[in-house]
Amino acid sequence: MEASVARAERTLSLLTGTYLANAEATKANMALVLDVALSQNLFVYGDAAGTTEETAKRYASAVHKWLARINSLAAGKTSESRLAGVLLMKQTALQSPSIFSENAPRWTTALLNMLGKAETTPLFVAVLQTLVMFVDAVRDVPVLYREIASAQVPRINQVVLAVADKSPELADHILEALMHSATWYPTLFRPSVDKAEALCLRLLDASGARSDPATRERAALCMAALSLPGGKVSTEERWFQLAQQAVGTLKQCIDHIMCVNPPSNGAETHLCFALSALPDDYTASIPRAADRISAMSDVVVALLTQPTAADIPIPAASIAGAALKLAMVPVRVASSKSTRVEFALVSPLAPQLQRAAIRIMAALAIALGGHMQPLLSTVARAATAVNTQNVSSPVTRVALQSLVRLYIEKYGFGFAAHLPYELVTSVVDDICVQHGARRVAGSAAAIAAPAGTAPQQKKRSSNGASRVAGVGEPLIHWNDVVLSALRTVLAFLQHTPTALCSALRTRVDSNILALVMLGTTGGIEMPFASRQSDAPFKVQLYKCLEASVLSPDPWQKAILPHAVAAFHAGLADPSGAVQAACQRALAAVDPVIHARLPAQLREPDSEEGFEAEAHVPRMLRAEGSAVSISAVLSGTHLGEQLDVEADGVNPANDALTADSAKRSKHDALGPATPSDTTAARAAAPTPDVSGGRGNGDGDESEGEAIPDIVMEESDSDVD
Repeated sequence: MEASVARAERTLSLLTGTYLANAEATKANMALVLDVALSQNLFVYGDAAGTTEETAKRYASAVHKWLARINSLAAGKTSESRLAGVLLMKQTALQSPSIFSENAPRWTTALLNMLGKAETTPLFVAVLQTLVMFVDAVRDVPVLYREIASAQVPRINQVVLAVADKSPELADHILEALMHSATWYPTLFRPSVDKAEALCLRLLDASGARSDPATRERAALCMAALSLPGGKVSTEERWFQLAQQAVGTLKQCIDHIMCVNPPSNGAETHLCFALSALPDDYTASIPRAADRISAMSDVVVALLTQPTAADIPIPAASIAGAALKLAMVPVRVASSKSTRVEFALVSPLAPQLQRAAIRIMAALAIALGGHMQPLLSTVARAATAVNTQNVSSPVTRVALQSLVRLYIEKYGFGFAAHLPYELVTSVVDDICVQHGARRVAGSAAAIAAPAGTAPQQKKRSSNGASRVAGVGEPLIHWNDVVLSALRTVLAFLQHTPTALCSALRTRVDSNILALVMLGTTGGIEMPFASRQSDAPFKVQLYKCLEASVLSPDPWQKAILPHAVAAFHAGLADPSGAVQAACQRALAAVDPVIHARLPAQLREPDSEEGFEAEAHVPRMLRAEGSAVSISAVLSGTHLGEQLDVEADGVNPANDALTADSAKRSKHDALGPATPSDTTAARAAAPTPDVSGGRGNGDGDESEGEAIPDIVMEESDSDVD
């Protein structure tokens, strides 16, 4: 410990006296100083025991000089010096809670003063991040909570909201700071709720320009956090009011896109946010309405996923109905016979509207859990509507497949029963090998061959041009759609394997095996054509193959031998993720393997029943007796042994006698002909599986008749 403290003291003295000596040195060596401060952890020895008094004094002096230099840099004349002071202030507070407790009030005041001035964007970002860290740290310290939180948090909120009006480029960081403040200190945030809500709505609406998706998402999260402070109403009422306003605004925008007239007096109206009116020109109003729908969907998702301390009533039916209405917009426009020119703009905006509906339905499943079961048919209808219009949008297809996978994993057969066959087929089609492109390319090359005389045509027909046409073209392109389809198929195989019909299940297995074999055999027909790394796709393929083996279809042929061979081949893949997937698959499939399951041919037994009797344990086998193996396996030989012991017959002597009699009779009669065998089988008595003894008149069961007959034959041979 002594050496560590001395080394930290020397390092701090070197950094303060050399690399932070002046403004020029600070600007040139700031990266080095931060790297050393992060890696060396220089401020953890303030209360270290086991050091001498002299070393402790030198270390305390070095820390004091460091803090003085930080305060000097934070109050410097140049923005570079102030930025360096803020960054070093943050790292020092993170490493030493004791130093932070002593200097937190002074540092917080200095940071707030910087926010009130005209500073550069990097400095504003550093100040906001440092303030958020300070506000988070004082929650667990009662003394600092009173000195900083109660006194400074309301001022921080006001200053941050004032900066938002002056610096729109800082919107993301300002929204994050407001969201954390409303979540951590809801009571102290109440005076700033109205201004924060107006800021969020302004960023969500993005008047005059399309909103940035990242900024829109942060604004939605901040809007959801504004339900926690409450105010004049409770948190539950505030949350329910925000949800109704978001859903009402969404429905209002849908009506505008569908050219529905606003409701007249006395009709039911939607409770909406106070947003600006849409333009009169439909070329600007319809895209603006689509952006507003995306923003309101983000607000609904944020409200559903925002953790709350109290139980909140959720209007699930209203939200699910709005999502279904939104998903049906492209379908209604496509099936409409109206000649409105406004409908021509809906088709390009359809993927955006459908993804908004998908996000809402996914958030409902995450938030409601089992309470979503009565609305599964509504979700299935919305998914079907999206599936009919998402052919040209790969992003929408990925989102739809992710939604289906989520609901299959959470609700299983309850959701799969509502899915139409066309939707499941479209998922399977995305993992199919494209054989048609190669045939079309070959036929097109053959048709385009130049015509000539008969000898020339005969000579040119053998040059192989039509054979090589299309060679090297990929059978399938690895992309996000295929990866998402593989994950969705995996969810079907793991959770609802019997929901797939036999034809569809056979198609799934054949395509998975084909893709796995193409990946292991290699060659010019390898499907890995459009991605640099195919490891994620291989991993999903092997997982699907494993799930298919563990949940086989009773009407399909066994794929176990092929799957085991593919797993063993995958162990040699250069990717570690693929090797791990194959190892897990082999470990899971190993308990399923049985000696009779693999499709293997075996040589016929040399003697009837020999191999079967060899596998019967010694204690369960009647050694040398003429009891059949079926009787041994059925347990009837136990009654026979008891009867033999009761009659005083030695089983060992009977076994030797029966064995010798069987051999002598076989030698005397020679090999049996088929007719003799048939006659012997016809003369054999009907088996009795009761295993009991007959009456004293000789009416006995087969289990006793066979030993008696053998004994009589052996006695006659001896005589």
